[in-house]
Amino acid sequence: MRLPDASAGALVVWALTMLQVPALVDTLQEVDTGEAKESDLFLGGKPFSSDEQENSGVISSWLDNIMWTEIWDVREHRRTAYSQVLQLADMSQTQFPSLSFAVGQALYSYFWFEDNGPDLNFEAALRSVALHEDSLKSSGCMDLTVGVGTFLKNACPERWLFLIMLSAEVGAEMASNRVDIGRAAGLLQHSDDLFRQLMPYPFFSFRNWNSVYDINTNSHVFPENVNQRPLWPNSAIPLALWLEENAHVFRQDLEYILENDLFDTLYFQGHVSMTQFSGKRESWAPLNLIHNKVTAPHACKVANRSCELLLSRPEIARCDAKDVGAAFARLHPGMGIKPHLWTAPPRLGVHSGLKVPPGATMIVGNNTVDWKEGKAVVFDDTYIHSVKHRGTETRYL
Repeated sequence: MRLPDASAGALVVWALTMLQVPALVDTLQEVDTGEAKESDLFLGGKPFSSDEQENSGVISSWLDNIMWTEIWDVREHRRTAYSQVLQLADMSQTQFPSLSFAVGQALYSYFWFEDNGPDLNFEAALRSVALHEDSLKSSGCMDLTVGVGTFLKNACPERWLFLIMLSAEVGAEMASNRVDIGRAAGLLQHSDDLFRQLMPYPFFSFRNWNSVYDINTNSHVFPENVNQRPLWPNSAIPLALWLEENAHVFRQDLEYILENDLFDTLYFQGHVSMTQFSGKRESWAPLNLIHNKVTAPHACKVANRSCELLLSRPEIARCDAKDVGAAFARLHPGMGIKPHLWTAPPRLGVHSGLKVPPGATMIVGNNTVDWKEGKAVVFDDTYIHSVKHRGTETRYL
C-alpha cells in the first residue's frame, strides 16, 4: 500500500479486508487527486462517503470484525490494522476532513492502549486529539456564533466535550509518565482554554461549571437548579441501599459462576460489550443479567436468584432509557478502563462491590473511589471517569 504521492499528483484508491492478513490492502486504481472523493476509498469492501456517521460505521464494522476474532490476538496483525488506520488519518488530515471524526474515534476506541496492555498508546492518543479538533473545525462547531439549534444538529456539544476530555486526559497521562512534559503542559492548557472558550455559549453558560472535570451530560436534560455531582450519597438512591441489603445473594451467584468456570461462556452467550474500554478484549467484561428490560436467558438460568431480585426493581427492569441494565462486571489485574463519559443522559451508575481486592480505583470527575465488598457506590457516569487496577487479583462488581 502507498499513500497519496504529492509529486506524482495521484491518489491511490485502496480497499482493506480482514480476509487476507497481514496483506490486508489491495491497490485498485489511481485517480487524479483533483477528482478524488470519499467514495473512491473503500474499507472492507464498503465505500466511504461525505457522511460522518456512515464513515464511522464503515470503520467500526471493519475493526469489530477483526477485533472479535483470532486475528486480533496476533501482534503483527493488530499492528497492520493500526498502521492502516494511521494512513486513513493522514488522508483525513490532508484531503478528506469528513473522515476526521470517524478515524479519531477509531484510534480512541481500538488503539488507545499500547499493544493490548494497560499503558496508553501516546501516538494513537495524540492523533485522536488532533483528528477530533479537525472534526470540530470542519463541522462548523468551532463557530460559537451559530444558533443553538444548528449547534445541536451538528452534534457540537459532544464534539467539544470529547475534545476537551481527550486533551486533558492525554496531557495528564503524559505528565504522570514523564513523557514530553512540555507537550503535556500544552495539552492541559489547551483543554482548559477550550473549556473557557465554550462556557459563555448559551447552551452551557447556565451550568456554573468551574473546571474541565465539572463537565457532565446529565445537565443537558435537568433544570439548572438540580444539583449535578460526580458522587451521590447512597441515602438519596434507594437502589443503592437495596443492593447492599442483597449483596450476599449476588455474591453467591457470582461465586457459583466462578467456581464452575462459567463466566466467559455466559458472557459470550449474552449481550457482549463491543468496545475496547480496556486493553485486552475480555479484561473488562460485563456479564449481563438484564439489558434494556430483557433478561439474559443463559446467565439467569445460572444466577436465577439475582435475576429475580433485579426484575423487582423498576429502575432496571422497567426503565425506557438507553442502555439500562445490571451485570457482573469483571476487571483483570494490571488493566484499566479508558477515560470516557456517557453522552446519552439521563442516567446514574451504581456499583456494588462483590470481590474487591486491593489496587483497583476509579476516578470520577475529581473524585477517587475505592470499592468495598458489600457496599454500593453511586456515581454519575456522564462525568469523565476512568479506572486503574494496580492489584494482583481480579475485581468483580
